[in-house]
Amino acid sequence: MPKFYLIVLLMTLVCSVSRADVSIVTTIKPLQMITEAIVQEHGSVSSIVDPQQSAHHFTVSPSDRIALARADMTLWIGPLFETHISDFFVQENNKAKAITVIDLPGLQLHTVGNGQLDAHLWLDSSNAIRIATAITERLATLDPVNAISYRQNLENFNVEIESSDKKVAERFESPSTANYAVYHNAYQYFEQQFGLQHEMVILQDPEVQPGIREIIKLRSEVKEQQPSCLLVEFDSSPDLISTVLDGSVVKLITVDLLGSNVDASENAYSEFISNIANDFYQCLYE
Repeated sequence: MPKFYLIVLLMTLVCSVSRADVSIVTTIKPLQMITEAIVQEHGSVSSIVDPQQSAHHFTVSPSDRIALARADMTLWIGPLFETHISDFFVQENNKAKAITVIDLPGLQLHTVGNGQLDAHLWLDSSNAIRIATAITERLATLDPVNAISYRQNLENFNVEIESSDKKVAERFESPSTANYAVYHNAYQYFEQQFGLQHEMVILQDPEVQPGIREIIKLRSEVKEQQPSCLLVEFDSSPDLISTVLDGSVVKLITVDLLGSNVDASENAYSEFISNIANDFYQCLYE
């Protein structure tokens, strides 16, 4: 074979290796956004939970299980959150390629009223950095040719998050006299990071609907506290909200908790957090 063609062939092989198509599947879109910031052009990332549905209640399809099984790497929060797919991740042959986020060291963790761990940990950007770091190290092992690129992407992600956090913090520097309620206690990671606090919660447990006594108590709290707004999600029950408000005029703001309106990009996660901040700002200051 002529030397020129040999060189071209070698260069082609090198380029094809450096563009290794690493396949990653996550459960929820926020994990997908964090992963995409690290992978970028070196692979594909997808999620299986519809961002406009609740991760507490989503239905796992056979195609979802196939996608997870075929992936080089998978990510999920953990069995307390994605209960409907936990059987897949506990299987021995699937454990090795999975990152169980809740088990990562150094996470900022909170609990809900019943003492159970609050799994909405992706709303704290310091946790996002921890997750991105774990993804980077796993990718460096899976695809060592592109390890330098992954680590550079992680550094860029950290810089972007630091800048985004500063902008969000500045928005909430001025004190607000408004109080607000939440459909369920899903935002405390964001709230505690930026010094915010809701006054009441309608749904203590997203898996359990409140009974008559609890609804009567909630109605009384609404009339007493007169919240300026109520933060709800796409899958929040309109009937329950109407019943609890019982005619009280309260501004409803739908929070895109899983980032359904955020397009894929290397800065998708910071855009997602900025959108959450916009929702809180609209509630507290507008």
